[in-house]
Amino acid sequence: MLHKLQMDQTLHLLSNIWRLPLLVALLGAVSLTVWAGELQPLDTISAAAVAASQERAAQQGYDNVEVDVRPLDSRLRLPQCGHPLDSFIPAASQSLGAVSVGIACTEPKPWTIYVRTQVSAQRSVPVLARALPRNTVITAADITLINQPLEAVRQDIVFEPDHIIGMELTRSLGEGSTVRVKYLRPPKIIKRGQQVTLVSGAGGLEVRMQGKALSDAADGERVSVATSGSGKTVEGVAHADGSVYVP
Repeated sequence: MLHKLQMDQTLHLLSNIWRLPLLVALLGAVSLTVWAGELQPLDTISAAAVAASQERAAQQGYDNVEVDVRPLDSRLRLPQCGHPLDSFIPAASQSLGAVSVGIACTEPKPWTIYVRTQVSAQRSVPVLARALPRNTVITAADITLINQPLEAVRQDIVFEPDHIIGMELTRSLGEGSTVRVKYLRPPKIIKRGQQVTLVSGAGGLEVRMQGKALSDAADGERVSVATSGSGKTVEGVAHADGSVYVP
């Protein structure tokens, strides 16, 4: 009887020993699952840094903002936050270039991490669609718009196409060139040696005569003209229709 009882106890113990690895494995799996679920996904931290950088740049008036995030260490282990992540950028920090963004969580376990972002903004810039020689009057077909990083754009570039079209180039430019202020001038509507009409008058009486321009002139510029016949030189103001008004 005693021998049978001992045998039953031994079998029961062996049965529990066989179950033990399975129990340990199950508990381990549960523990790992719970731990993995408590980690803050690294991509959410990066996304919060991107959003904060974009918002800061937009507040400074920048459009077409692009943000690159320095990859986080894959070994980083932070408890999962119980609320949306907080982000902050010091007020004195720049908006473009290398920006350090603070990402923080207050509960259930407080933590703060700083993420490095590289922020750039682009601007639509008119460039020449083809090479143009000096003295060319620019048309709408001569320009096209491209996006360029703001930090690479010169401040003396003309950004508005309407301020370029109809203007004359002071120098030759290649295809893809940006147009600087000093490369533009009003087009010459009167050329040296050109026959022009002189217009003068007062009190409703208008006198017209022909003459020869002695220099080039744009609309609104003063120009000297030699009158036909007498050759007398008079000075007037060039008008868009090619005539010269003599006060």
